Amino acid sequence: MSQMRETASIPESTPRARVLLFGLYDLGLRALEGMEARKREVVGIVTKAEPTLEAQPFVRLARATGRPVFAPESMRDPEFLRRIRRLAPDFIAVAGFHKILPRDLLHLPSRGVLNLHGSLLPQYRGPCPWKWAIMNGEKTIGATVLRMTEDVDRGDILAQQEVAIDPRDTSESLFHKICAVGGPLLARTVEDVEAGRVDPRVQDQRRASYYGVPTDEDCRIRWEWSAERIGNRVRGLCPRPGAWTQYGGKRVRIRKAEPAEGPLGPVPGMILGRSADSLIVSTGRGNVSIGALSIEGEEAYSLWAIGLVPGTFFDPSPVGEPHLKST
Repeated sequence: MSQMRETASIPESTPRARVLLFGLYDLGLRALEGMEARKREVVGIVTKAEPTLEAQPFVRLARATGRPVFAPESMRDPEFLRRIRRLAPDFIAVAGFHKILPRDLLHLPSRGVLNLHGSLLPQYRGPCPWKWAIMNGEKTIGATVLRMTEDVDRGDILAQQEVAIDPRDTSESLFHKICAVGGPLLARTVEDVEAGRVDPRVQDQRRASYYGVPTDEDCRIRWEWSAERIGNRVRGLCPRPGAWTQYGGKRVRIRKAEPAEGPLGPVPGMILGRSADSLIVSTGRGNVSIGALSIEGEEAYSLWAIGLVPGTFFDPSPVGEPHLKST
């Protein structure tokens, strides 16, 4: 929970702290909206250089409110550093940025760098904690605002807020829930730090955990797992990169899965039944209904046409290899 202590509010005549906001996509947008709602003095935004830059709602809001937008290829670009030094930020606030800030940037603002992280630190350090929280069957996650240091995700905690994980959440839906909570939390924490209302809390290293970007093997389904664990893996990796298995030596991506009722199959990975858009597959414990399939990048519009029929097996097959039909 937030660690706050009340002090006198800042007099209206006192100039507000100048904030340079680093962010991406929805998380950056929610942070900027939160800063606007609290009338923070955002002197510019820094975001990712990409062809769709001007179409991003985060960038459009910054442009509409007259704020400069920076999208450097390198955080060490001399011209970029020269321009943001001229902005003289008191704070840098970071909302989902794609690069690690170098030492020059960490020491540039007079009052430090505040970072928004998508978990309840010290648990789930790393770049995409919401994916792993779903995959691990967690019931809650959250957002943390911390002091950014050269030791990534290890700075003092300034504020936290829990987010419930719904059994139907995917990594995408959960990420948007974290954005909706985290953006305003970052804005409020900037205000509270400026007013002296925050007691930083050192992270308890004994409770720390770290999860990196899911590897290809992390995304592979093992049919000997329980139906619940397979469902969690699929939801946590949906829509990207997508959990996968194999059928006839070809990779099958699965983006929808949930435990299913019915008689248990004799062997994990056996296709037990099908409907127009889903399959029932046996697992190590229970059955699972899977859907939103694609075969090596192509949508599986007809499960029958590609050979995914009851009585066959996902690889490795205990009774010989099935073969995909030509489409």
